Amino acid sequence: MEGSRVTFVVVQQGETIDNLAERYDITVDELTRLNEGVRDVDVGDVLKVIERKPTFDKPRVRTHYVQGFYTGPMGVNMPGSQSAFERHANLLTSLAPYWFDLDLRTPGKIKARATPTAIRSLVGDAHRRGVKILASIHNTDKPPSGVSRTEVLHSVLRAHRMAFINNIIGLVDEYGFDGVNLDFERLRDGDKALYTAFVCELAQRLDAKGKTLNIDVLADVRKEPYSLDFDFPGLAKCADHLAMMTYDQYKASEPYPGPVAALPWVEDTLKQALNEGVPPEKILLGIPVYGYDWTVGQGNARALSYDAVNRVRRQFNGVTKFHPTFKVPHMTYTDSQGRQHEVWYEDARSLALKLDLVRKYNLAGVIIWRLGLEDPAAWGVIRAKLSPIA
Repeated sequence: MEGSRVTFVVVQQGETIDNLAERYDITVDELTRLNEGVRDVDVGDVLKVIERKPTFDKPRVRTHYVQGFYTGPMGVNMPGSQSAFERHANLLTSLAPYWFDLDLRTPGKIKARATPTAIRSLVGDAHRRGVKILASIHNTDKPPSGVSRTEVLHSVLRAHRMAFINNIIGLVDEYGFDGVNLDFERLRDGDKALYTAFVCELAQRLDAKGKTLNIDVLADVRKEPYSLDFDFPGLAKCADHLAMMTYDQYKASEPYPGPVAALPWVEDTLKQALNEGVPPEKILLGIPVYGYDWTVGQGNARALSYDAVNRVRRQFNGVTKFHPTFKVPHMTYTDSQGRQHEVWYEDARSLALKLDLVRKYNLAGVIIWRLGLEDPAAWGVIRAKLSPIA
């Protein structure tokens, strides 16, 4: 208050106590006390207000959150994440290794895809590099015969919730994770509220330990409802971040080729979430850095890293173009058996346009699926578009 002073203002047309309190950066209660309890004002009324002294502090520059998913290699066309992580850790806020699944045989338990030694090694490596590491838990494991992933998750939410939460907390404590990334897909009809309640309960437990909770959600503006299984605003209220998986607009299983994430589709899907009331500062925008190669007329496209796309282009003299509407690159070629192929993928240029949405809508940041598949030039774009990074 030093250097501040009491002054007087004349109430103008349409002004209220709330307007004046906001303008002069004081509370409504403070304003009413200054004016002997007055709460209703009319045009021409004279009110006391506090005029604060000016501040010359530099404005705070917003930091962006960058989460990279991490896996081992998945064949020659899909290299692992370790090398990319080591080279670009300085541009990551958090690392989310794709290591943990909901146990489909024992509801409430967690199944690990990595050994305890490998887990501890990566946690230590991330911490030495100043990167937070989150236990990323999924329900995407291949189910045993006769077992439904949807029904197992329903059972966990309905009857084994406390055991599951305790197991998550135990996992975080055992390995020293900085929090949890939750990637559950395909909820049972009617479980939307149940899932939100579970997330809020888990968030409370993690928050008490100073741990982060990021929630991955499917989203597609073409669907009704676009958010499928999820209560976006409810989840965002409890979690630290709502990570929107704005990728696989055209899935590998579909018979018709198309972009992994066309820019208009990504932006329209994002706007749906914002219009529904999700705070932009809670949103992490999903960024794909891979592609799909379709044999024209067939489904089951194969996934390719950026480097693999370039190998195919060189091998078969592929013709590449940048789509003027979708704002992503694509390629056509004829293989050695005379079959026509169509490849849709992502590069540094398409990434830059998606990162512009983060700035345009003042989002928290991005999630990247996944490290090791990207155009090497993407990291320069991330530095330019998202710096400073949290």
